[in-house]
Order: sequence, then C-alpha cells, then structure tokens
Amino acid sequence: MIAFQDPLGQLPPQASTFAADHDALFYFLTWVSIGSFALILGLLTYSCVRWRRKTPDQPAASDVTHNTKLEVVWTLIPAIIVIVVFAWGFKGILPQQIAPADARKYRAEAYTWAWELYHPGATKSAGELWFEVDKPARVELTSRDVLHAFFIPAFRVKRDIVPGFRNQIWFQPTLIGDYTLFCAEYCGDQHSMMHRVVHVVDAATYVKEPWAALPETPEARGEYFFNMKGCLACHGTKADSPDPIGPTFFGIYGRKGRLSDDSEYTADEAYIHESIREPQKKIVKGRAPVMPPFDATSLSEEDVNDIIAWMKTLK
Repeated sequence: MIAFQDPLGQLPPQASTFAADHDALFYFLTWVSIGSFALILGLLTYSCVRWRRKTPDQPAASDVTHNTKLEVVWTLIPAIIVIVVFAWGFKGILPQQIAPADARKYRAEAYTWAWELYHPGATKSAGELWFEVDKPARVELTSRDVLHAFFIPAFRVKRDIVPGFRNQIWFQPTLIGDYTLFCAEYCGDQHSMMHRVVHVVDAATYVKEPWAALPETPEARGEYFFNMKGCLACHGTKADSPDPIGPTFFGIYGRKGRLSDDSEYTADEAYIHESIREPQKKIVKGRAPVMPPFDATSLSEEDVNDIIAWMKTLK
C-alpha cells in the first residue's frame, strides 16, 4: 500500500486499506491532466504569437507535411502515461477481487429504493452497517429488481449489483467513525434516497452487537423500521409532505379512499397490514403498483404491528 495523504483535502477521509493507493492514482491523473492542459495551451499561445501574420502582404509559409520527431514524441509520451495508469490501476484492483479467508461475512440486498443489510450470523436485517476497525469484511451483494451499486466513498470501494447474480466486495476499515453507503447506479425516481450509515467501531463496541438494539416503545420501533426499510423514499410523514409516488402517512390511520377498481377502502389495521405484506393486492386509485412486498423474513408480525402503532400517532 502506498502511504499517500490527500494533499488538497478534497476527498473523503481515507478509511480503508485501499484508500491511499486510490488517492495516489487519482492525484497522479489530476496533475498529469493539469500539466498537459497547461503545456498544450502554452504551446498554442506561443505559436499564435510567434507565427502570426504580421503584415497584410506577408506571404503564407510553405506547406509542412509532417514532423517525424514531433509525431514520435506526442505518440510515445501519451502511450507511456496510458501504460503506467493501466498497470497502476490493475495492480490496485487485483487485491480487491478475493477476500481474505478470515473476513467477516455480511450480506446486502438492494431494491428500489432501500437496502436489507445483514450482519454476520444475523437472520434479521439492520438499518445500518457496523464494522470492526482493522478487521476485513466481505459483503455478498444481491438485487431484487434492477441494477444497483454498493458504494462507500470513504473506503474507496464500489461494486455493481446485477439482478440474478451474486456479487461480492471486501475491504478492511482502518479509521473509526461514521460514513455513508450509497447506491451509485441510477435505479429510479428515488435513487438518491438509497443511502445508509456505516459505522466503524472498536472491538469492545462491536462485540456488543449494537445493530441488534431496538427502541423500547412500539411507536419508536415502528418509526425505526419505517426509516430502516427506506419507506421515506415514497411516503412522507407530514401534512404537507409531497406524494409523487406514495401517499403521506400523516393522518393515514382511519383514512378513507378509493381503489383502482373504484371500491372503497378504510385504512384500518387490517388494511395497513395487508398493504405491507401484499401491496399489489389493493392499489389505491391513481397510484402506480411499485411498492415491494415485505414478507416475514423482512418484517416480523411484531415489526408490522409496531409500524401500525407508530402510524396511529401521525396526526
């Protein structure tokens, strides 16, 4: 690994073993680009001044067909730069392909527009990811629907998630702190809502399994699951929340309306429960059938009841 620090402070903190190599190559390309631009602009300016037409009757210079030395130079130098960049990048990407045998196994399932995040040995998803500092982690990546990408800028890692395929990514966090996981592949209207917090903690904190801790009251747990499952991407919680995709949850309990078949519905406990488990069964009039189902592996019965209890408070 190259011991390289960001000289301009323009990049996220270097929080993994891959970050320094990445930043060194990034700044190499940056300075080569700046130098090339300055050189070309300087030569162009010099040529415009040096060989400008000085008088109206000045004859044109004789035609010059080529300059072998100059052509060799401007071919070799870019070729060498391309070879260096390729070799440097190839050397940097190779170690990212195979995770160490002792890497902790995580799982991330992407869908529009949220994440199901599983820690080692967990059967229930969490709303955030927790990693132990200086310990390698491998994340298995799958998608329920469309193309997504797993991207943590501070770790300098990104991997596409293709529907129907299992992919993986690994890294070793080196800096304690809170970072952000993004989806880096446009996946629909609320793509920008696909972000989650990533925590890097010490060993003493990690062994306490902080991802398993839940709020104490049903209402607080319901709000936690609402945020964790990415519901905010389509549903607001205030009276004036925009609702381009799904209706606001403000005042939803007991609300009456019409379905796509023109029948009437009342948003009671049974209706909300069914709408979470089988959202395509009853489509509200004027709404698109885009909500994914949440089965028992994603939300338990207790979790659904907590969400309903929280929704009752939104008034």
